[in-house]
Amino acid sequence: MTVSLPHDGVRAFSLGRVDRLAPGVVVCAILLYVALIFVVRLSLSPYLEIDEAQFLGAVDLRFVYGNSHPPLYNWLVRGALEVTGWRWALSVALVKAVLLAATHLFIFDAARRILGTGGGIVALAAAALMPQVSWMSAHTLAHSVLVMAASAGIVHAVVRIAVRPTAGAFIALGLTAGVGMLAKFNIALLIAPLAIALVADPFMRARIRRPAALWAPALFVLLAGPALVASALHFAASTERMEKLYRHSLFAPVDLPLVGIDGLLALLLAILASGGIVLGLILLFGDRMSPLGEITDAVRRTLWRTMGIGLAGFALFIFATDMSAVAERYLTPLMMPLPVLAAISLSTWRWRGILILTGAIAFLAVPVGMAGMVAFDKHRWARPYDAVATEIAASAPVGAITVEGAAEDLAANITLGLRRAGRTAAVVTDRLSAPGPVLVRVWAGHDPLPDDFWPDPVGVCPVATLTPAPPFLNFTKRTMPVTAVIYTAAACG
Repeated sequence: MTVSLPHDGVRAFSLGRVDRLAPGVVVCAILLYVALIFVVRLSLSPYLEIDEAQFLGAVDLRFVYGNSHPPLYNWLVRGALEVTGWRWALSVALVKAVLLAATHLFIFDAARRILGTGGGIVALAAAALMPQVSWMSAHTLAHSVLVMAASAGIVHAVVRIAVRPTAGAFIALGLTAGVGMLAKFNIALLIAPLAIALVADPFMRARIRRPAALWAPALFVLLAGPALVASALHFAASTERMEKLYRHSLFAPVDLPLVGIDGLLALLLAILASGGIVLGLILLFGDRMSPLGEITDAVRRTLWRTMGIGLAGFALFIFATDMSAVAERYLTPLMMPLPVLAAISLSTWRWRGILILTGAIAFLAVPVGMAGMVAFDKHRWARPYDAVATEIAASAPVGAITVEGAAEDLAANITLGLRRAGRTAAVVTDRLSAPGPVLVRVWAGHDPLPDDFWPDPVGVCPVATLTPAPPFLNFTKRTMPVTAVIYTAAACG
């Protein structure tokens, strides 16, 4: 259902051919764009980026994987592996493509339902100017991409409830909220303030005061409950990365005892980095007060209150717990209402056509940037893992190889390289593979690691030490020095 905006003498989004586009045309454009990202990613490299590499050895089905994240992304990767015949690069790229498509479709349709096709396109353009949504999610990140898609789905469900509070809208809210909690725990930054904002708004309160609304909490508990219980029972494994929040950040010089002053500054920087351009456009050119119709006004109030309550609550938490580090990706769920809010606020801005053009350019710059990064930087997609793996495969005795790395991404990509070289190999943490008779320990550089970095391996002894330094697979003329120590039981005799 699309609601017309009652502007006196002004037709919102009167953008000629853009406004007259059928929604299906925009949907096709989104799918074609995501397909382009998918093809570019696979054409650039068979290797895994750092966030993709964490899943090698972590796709056995369980609730807790020990990386402080809920399990859904691991499950999705496992499903994709089963479909693709355990082709790792294809599988992680496929999962990413589905989530990117879902994110953009949710953003477009949420704005379209209250502003028309032109409004949906402006929302997409605003999303293109949010680096976490357009750039970072395309070439890196994993769980943050899943929580981004779920958060966009929550915003979409809220708009559906405002337009027509059917059982389907509440089911969508419950499903997306549950998926979000299975994706990343920071979804709470969106869910909790949204619940308050829905109850606080008279229009939305009337919308949710019906039996069908019970679908939302029921489905949320059904989906997220078992994983939350498992995380609580394995609290140490589920929170092992929390210490990152208390490392000194850029603002360490102003760190004070007991209070998170440096964390508040990091939060401000994260807000500006993730949504600063869009917030600036709204502040400079947006109309945040004029009535746009009962439904649109209710959506606007609810989403602004959600962001305000969420940011204020998070700021209070940072201050009270003396948190120091706040990355942009932590705010991903809470920033996802912003594209729809931008479309509403800029609904009568005369230069919104330029915003659409700028957003299109930003989106198209992403695949170009990905290719340029691989060609001229030391990105993992350009690193010569196969060359290192081939040398290890030629030197290692016969038998399955277990790979242990000082860095997770190095071990994962060397393992995949060994498989491409015809060897049976698995990372040391892989529960789906029994330990092989050959152990290979790898680390970056040719300098020895500290003696206490690893415990001495049990039952095996070193048989060879390799120090390859193959060139990067790009124009940088850099090399990738690696040390690989091969162990076998036979060497102990």
